[in-house]
Amino acid sequence: MKSRFEFVTSFADRHGKRRYRFRRKGFPSHYFKAPYGTKEFAREYAACMEAEAPAIGAERVRPGSVSDVIARYYSDSAFLDLRPATQAVYRGVLERFRSTFGNDPMRDFDAQRIQRVMNAMRHKPHAATRLRKLLAQLFIVARRERIVPGTFDPVKDTRPPKAESEGYHRWTEDELSLFEAKHPLGTKPRLAFALLLYGAQRSGDVRFLTHSAIAGGRIRLKQSKTSNAVDVPVVEPLREALEAGPLGNLLLLENKDGKAFSAKGFYNMTKRACIAAGLPHCSAHGLRKAAARRLRDADCSDEEGMAITGHKTVREFRRYAGDTGNAARADSAMAKAYGKEMSNPAEKLDNASR
Repeated sequence: MKSRFEFVTSFADRHGKRRYRFRRKGFPSHYFKAPYGTKEFAREYAACMEAEAPAIGAERVRPGSVSDVIARYYSDSAFLDLRPATQAVYRGVLERFRSTFGNDPMRDFDAQRIQRVMNAMRHKPHAATRLRKLLAQLFIVARRERIVPGTFDPVKDTRPPKAESEGYHRWTEDELSLFEAKHPLGTKPRLAFALLLYGAQRSGDVRFLTHSAIAGGRIRLKQSKTSNAVDVPVVEPLREALEAGPLGNLLLLENKDGKAFSAKGFYNMTKRACIAAGLPHCSAHGLRKAAARRLRDADCSDEEGMAITGHKTVREFRRYAGDTGNAARADSAMAKAYGKEMSNPAEKLDNASR
C-alpha cells in the first residue's frame, strides 16, 4: 500500500526494527525519530517538506568557504539536536546567506564586513538578529575545525539593527470582532481562529492537533518549539467552534487533501481570511499575542498566563502580552497617594476646559 507520506520509505534495520526515511532528490535525507503516523512524525515530515533544496553544485564546496562551514554545521550536534521545525527555519536562513556568500572564505568575514551585512538589513531587524546568532554558531565550528584562528570571533564586535516594532501585530478587540463577523461558525478560518485565540498556542502546534489532544475538554500537548507541556481547558467559545467544525478525520484542521497544513499553506489560508475581513495587517501569530493580552487584562499573574501560553520566561510572556500599563492599578495607586477625590479626574478636567 502506498504511503500517505510522499518520499517516505520504510526498511528494517540490523536489529529488525522498522524504521522510516525521508528521501527526496535534491533534498537532505532524514531518519524519523517519532513512531510512524503520530503527530510528532507528521511534524518531522512537514519540516522535511518545507526545507529548501540546496543550490545546484552546493556539494562542490571550496575548503574553508562559507559553504564548507555551513555543511559542517549541518552535521554538528549543535544543529542535529534541534527540533525539526527549528532546523527548517535555520536551514532557510543559512541557505539564503550561502546563495550570496557561499564561495567566500570564512576568514574574510571580519567584524567590519558582518556589520555591513547587519546595516544592509535594517529594514528586517528580526531577520538580522537571527542571522547574527547563526553566524556565531558558524564561527564556533570554524574555530574548532581550524578554518579560522582560535581567537577569531568577529561576531561579538557587531550589533544587529534595533527593532522599532514589536513584531507581529497584536490583534485588538475590535479586530477580533470584525473577523468573527466575517467568518461565522462552521467555517475553516473561524475554526483556525478559535484554536489560535482561545487555545493560545502557536500555529506550528495548532496545525497538528489531533482529536485525542482535546479529549476530556482540555488541550494537552507538548509544544514543538520549547518542549513545554501544556494542559489548557477548552473554554466555551472554542467548544462552540469545535462543535461547528469542520473537523478533519485525524487532525482538527486538515487541508483539502485531508492532510496537515504546511506552514506556508496555513499562513496563506489565515492571511486570505484576514484580508477578506478587512484586516490585511493581521496574522495568525498575532492571535497568540491577543490571547496573552487578554490574560494580562484579566489580571492573571505571569505564572498563570505562562501556564496557558507555555512561555518559559516572564520576559517573553510580557513581550507577547504587551506592556501598555494598567489604568485601574494606576488609579488605585494615585488615589492612595493623593486622595480618592482625584482618582478619576477626567470629568473635572473636562469641565475646567469649557
